[in-house]
Amino acid sequence: MPNLEVIIFNQKLKLSYLENEKHRLMNAVEILNKNWNKFSDLHGKISDLKIITLISLELQDSIGDVKVLKDKLNLQDLNIESLKKEIKLKNNEFEESIEVINKFKSAFDNKNEEISKIENILDEIHDELLEIKNNISKYHHE
Repeated sequence: MPNLEVIIFNQKLKLSYLENEKHRLMNAVEILNKNWNKFSDLHGKISDLKIITLISLELQDSIGDVKVLKDKLNLQDLNIESLKKEIKLKNNEFEESIEVINKFKSAFDNKNEEISKIENILDEIHDELLEIKNNISKYHHE
């Protein structure tokens, strides 16, 4: 494992790290040193241990905030999954409704076709009746 010399809280340290963790380690060192500098007005007034304790408390509080946010994100992910399932269910219901409507439309079209055929037959019967009536009228007038 490679080693990295860093300065944390004005102390030089040699840290071993995994190659893929170097960036994270450097970020952590930077955050610690920023926090150390944030309390620079307290240097010499209180012990370094107290400053480190304040930094630790602040970082621990931040970790708690991150955990709360993570829990909220997990809850949102669960809600999203639930909504996806609900959408899928509604979509299936919609598709089933469309199938039923298409079946009704097909049955309606078939009934309309039957009615049209019956109307044509009735028209033919009407025409034949008119012809019979006309023939009867002609016969009576003669």
